[in-house]
Amino acid sequence: MFQESKDLIIKNFVTLMKKCNVDVLVPLMLDKGVFTEKEINEIFSTNDARQNKRVFFFNIQKKDQVVFKIFLESLIETNQKQIADLFLRPSRTGASVFKDAVYNEDSGDLPNLELQNHNLHVDPSTTPLNVQVTCSKNFFDTYEHNHNLEFYKSRSINRGRAVIINNYRFSQNHPYRNGAEVDSQNLEELFYQMGGWDFVKHENKTAREMQTILYEFRDCPNNKDYDAFFIIIMSHGTENSNDTVIYGIDEGQLDSTDVQNTFSNENCQSMRGKPKVFILPMCRGARIDIATNVENKQNTTEHDSIPNKSNTSTSITVRKRSTEDMLVGYSTLQGFKAHRDTNRGSWYIEFLCDVFMKHAHNTSVDELLMMIDQRLRYRASEDCGMQTAEHRNKGFKKLYLHPGIYFEGNALKNF
Repeated sequence: MFQESKDLIIKNFVTLMKKCNVDVLVPLMLDKGVFTEKEINEIFSTNDARQNKRVFFFNIQKKDQVVFKIFLESLIETNQKQIADLFLRPSRTGASVFKDAVYNEDSGDLPNLELQNHNLHVDPSTTPLNVQVTCSKNFFDTYEHNHNLEFYKSRSINRGRAVIINNYRFSQNHPYRNGAEVDSQNLEELFYQMGGWDFVKHENKTAREMQTILYEFRDCPNNKDYDAFFIIIMSHGTENSNDTVIYGIDEGQLDSTDVQNTFSNENCQSMRGKPKVFILPMCRGARIDIATNVENKQNTTEHDSIPNKSNTSTSITVRKRSTEDMLVGYSTLQGFKAHRDTNRGSWYIEFLCDVFMKHAHNTSVDELLMMIDQRLRYRASEDCGMQTAEHRNKGFKKLYLHPGIYFEGNALKNF
């Protein structure tokens, strides 16, 4: 199928999911020879009608260009001409992107939402990310690349340690996190390809077990040998007293603030002065961010400072703040839900792996997190649900991961 035809299906995906009657469309396209009985059985093999419908439209895009014409003809023949017209009559922006997509469920109204071409879109693909890391060719932890900004040295062969906790099978009130396994696979592949990372993965842990894992990670005697640390916890979550709550599989809870305090200068001497990145992709409340045609503005404040130094007659003492050298990445804003694709994993982790594998070779981690949110800005679910990521800089300097290279014996070397 021509890319132009595929783009039209993607740009009108919300309307197809909401309005198209596939129950009458499928038999007709089966009669026309577009699909075989085996293909239809595979497409509609689950009990999730919404997912089956999504896979159906995705498979249409895999067919020859003649199928696009048959698809439109079939829509008209099944009294769905209004949907077919979306593909035949472009909008003022050049394509029908999200016409009649945002609605009030109580009133049934369907106001029109005008979006600029090539902006907001639904990605109907069911194919997980193929992680392919771009390696650095030189180091960026230099004064030349960071004018008036402090930075961390990140050149050793022991680049970092990472702990990955992924809860997806819960014992009581929370549903199975479909697609969560993909997140673990993508993250493992990312850290493996970057080189120099010692990472451990844990799955389906109680709140107490998660806390024990974090303590063991914190207290590792080898921490002094590594440049940087990543703490990644993926689970169900919510909000409580303006804090993010992380659920264990037993419904026990950890507060994100307590997780970060575990690695404070007071509680974690082995990581003092070293960068600690927390990635917490989970819901932080019950609200759903719905696409709107109102322009929103956000203000972001970061606090950076240089540690004070005090001289004595016998030594130099470096006074450390209790909390610093931390960068916290949240997948969504406080009070809002986070989205997860049942085939490709969570939006945030998929974009994190994609952004890191393409740009970590020459971009600092704080900027990488900003790039993730830029990607989220243009993605929407079939119900026009959206997501705004948030990251908090707690005395964090510039950190470059330098995938693929390290410095040894006065020379740049490859992993």
